[in-house]
Amino acid sequence: MDRETVSCSQLISAHFQLDESELAEAVFLTDLTYLLTRIIRHLLDKDLNRLLNAFYKIDIGEDKFKSILTTAPPEELATILAQEVIQRELQKVKTREKYRSL
Repeated sequence: MDRETVSCSQLISAHFQLDESELAEAVFLTDLTYLLTRIIRHLLDKDLNRLLNAFYKIDIGEDKFKSILTTAPPEELATILAQEVIQRELQKVKTREKYRSL
């Protein structure tokens, strides 16, 4: 697992209030997407408030979230949301690395 994937997994675990072992299997970003999709699908069905809180912490705008909810095909919704979360968290990881090395 590369450092970016590890850092991204840790951020996601914190924001979604997950045990880190839930994403520990993620060796590649595709693995992380698969695991996070399952978690998001569960939260969409069972705990929407927790999902909304995580998106707020991750700093995915409400407009972006609503846009995905209204335009994504239902069978792809959780995957698209997972990809958006991972993209945003990777952006944070890269920014932190950039400024850490200064």
